[in-house]
Amino acid sequence: VWVGVGACMSVCLRIYVFIEGGTQRLSRLVGRSKAKYLIFTASVVKGAEAAEIGLVDEVVEQNDTGDAAYHASLDMARKIIPQGPVAVAMAKQAVNKGIEQELQEGLRTEWACYENVIPTKDRIEGLMAFKEKRKPVYRGE
Repeated sequence: VWVGVGACMSVCLRIYVFIEGGTQRLSRLVGRSKAKYLIFTASVVKGAEAAEIGLVDEVVEQNDTGDAAYHASLDMARKIIPQGPVAVAMAKQAVNKGIEQELQEGLRTEWACYENVIPTKDRIEGLMAFKEKRKPVYRGE
């Protein structure tokens, strides 16, 4: 999640909390105490503080065209694209499902996701690329 400096987080936070199950998600992002404080006081959270408390991943200074967050998201996509698509999908699934589970169940979910990566050609490609000291070329297989 990115937010441009100066963006109005209070409006976003209010919508998120009351429409999108935000009381549950916010407490998982920032902790119970901080979530209560933000929700009960309807606090305005500026970009730097949002990053500091874990509400957003990155804060970017707005550019002249008003699309700095868009460009930051493209930069992140450029970092993800070269990674193994099967591994990325399984990591996403493990994180998304695991966070909603008790730790032991989350660990089982993580292992189940990894088991889906083990038989792939991409996993072998990654191991071979590491051994040969080259960048892997993943195909999603």
